[in-house]
Amino acid sequence: RQKAAECVHRAVKYTIKAVQSNGFFVFCVANTARRRYNTDEMRFELRFQTVKGGFSMQQPIRVLSKVKTRLYADAIPGHFATNHSHINYYIDMSDIKHKQSLAMTAARSIAARFSGMPVDTLLCLEGTEYIGAYLARELTRESLAGVNTGRDIFLVEPDSNINGQFTFSDNLRGMIEKKAVLVLAASASTGQTLDQARECVEYYGGRPAGYAALFSNITELHGKPVVSLFTGSDFPGYQTCAHGKNCPACAAGLPLDAIVTPQGYRSL
Repeated sequence: RQKAAECVHRAVKYTIKAVQSNGFFVFCVANTARRRYNTDEMRFELRFQTVKGGFSMQQPIRVLSKVKTRLYADAIPGHFATNHSHINYYIDMSDIKHKQSLAMTAARSIAARFSGMPVDTLLCLEGTEYIGAYLARELTRESLAGVNTGRDIFLVEPDSNINGQFTFSDNLRGMIEKKAVLVLAASASTGQTLDQARECVEYYGGRPAGYAALFSNITELHGKPVVSLFTGSDFPGYQTCAHGKNCPACAAGLPLDAIVTPQGYRSL
């Protein structure tokens, strides 16, 4: 607290400082709008917040897609865990997944990359069904190469068992078996989710035709390109550590800020 107070007395209006003390980062706000006077001495009213172990999640950084600048993602720096890795950004693409105009724009951008590929079924993961519906429409438009014109593309979402493996109920198996399946995911930091989807499609007798993700840190999977709107290079210093191995934040003893789920993230 003494170190924090020294920082604050040197701070300007509304400046935020952080100092480390006994394994904690103490964040102090010097608000001169709420200052108190005692004769000639200015005293700051301080507000302390301790964050166990290390940095708390910071303000998001908005990044525009290099594929289509109308599309954007909000990257939140921090220490996050997914099912397969630890990452130093949570890349929030909620607006693209849930806003009509952005979902349509994303679908058109992805469809342009698959215009010459026959598609029978769209396999949508991680809340991408809205985009998938527009993508199916774009793929079957006459203005594209025409290989899917007149097709009635299926759109399906898998279930998952207690082991986290993707499965399909019996009434949906016919939409996968002997079908060309395009896999669409929200995020592919290591590619393991896409690979699980590939295994699932092959298990049910389908053929993985291609892979797309809103964000992908990989460029190909089993010889097929992974089409994406954002890549790891779009985010300064982006890191992913498979299964948390060699994670710099873990090595520094910093706890997780949040767990990433298919729907978003949950703070710890």
